[in-house]
Amino acid sequence: MHADNSVTSPVNGTYTLKERGGARQFWLVSGVCVWFLAVVGMVALSLLIHGHHQPFPFELSISRWIQASITLAWVGTFFRFLTWINDPIPDTVTVIVVLAIFMAFRWFRQGIFFALSVMVGNGVDALIGDFVGRPRPTPNLVHVDSRLIFNSFPSGHSCHMMVFYGFLLFLTLTPPVRAWRYRWPVLLLQIWALLNILVVGFARLWEGEHWTLDVLGGYLDGAIWMTLFIFLYLLAAKKMQERREHSQAVSSAS
Repeated sequence: MHADNSVTSPVNGTYTLKERGGARQFWLVSGVCVWFLAVVGMVALSLLIHGHHQPFPFELSISRWIQASITLAWVGTFFRFLTWINDPIPDTVTVIVVLAIFMAFRWFRQGIFFALSVMVGNGVDALIGDFVGRPRPTPNLVHVDSRLIFNSFPSGHSCHMMVFYGFLLFLTLTPPVRAWRYRWPVLLLQIWALLNILVVGFARLWEGEHWTLDVLGGYLDGAIWMTLFIFLYLLAAKKMQERREHSQAVSSAS
């Protein structure tokens, strides 16, 4: 008997393990390059806003258009609800509850990387905000729901949606969750996560709490840290699997 070192290829029939390794290496390098480009883009955007605190004309136009277009009362109520549950106090409670669920299922590695993603992402977001120092929108320019004293760029809610719900969404696609036979709760969680990520940016503009570049900067900042900790999580999982296989091989040999 011999090991089969090839898999089916749609072009010439098979891929060798070497070809598979080369493809994996290509995507890894490409991903790292994209990640560094995102970091450079975030730095450039932060410096741009740092030197130009006032809203750009297109930002003012977008905010006014969104506020004029979305007039249904229930939509506004939903926007405010999404914002409220992701304010600091309710959000802290939510993070603690999620971590407690992870601990109950003994998903220690998932809980550690999830917590690090949220804490680092939100922490860096606050540091960038202190450096940039962009003021919030004012009532003489757009409608403002609440007069907040925190810096406007980048949007903390947008950043948090990416690191919090983005990492949860990633975990629902990993083997332990995919193999779970109760798919409906997972599907509902995925829909809820996507809804929060996609809607919160519009909500913050509609409420007059941020400008367009604040929201985009928050999403970009959150995506940077979310993808970094997803990569580290996968790397740690791979190392643990290799260590487990090595231990099993040593036990079988002895």
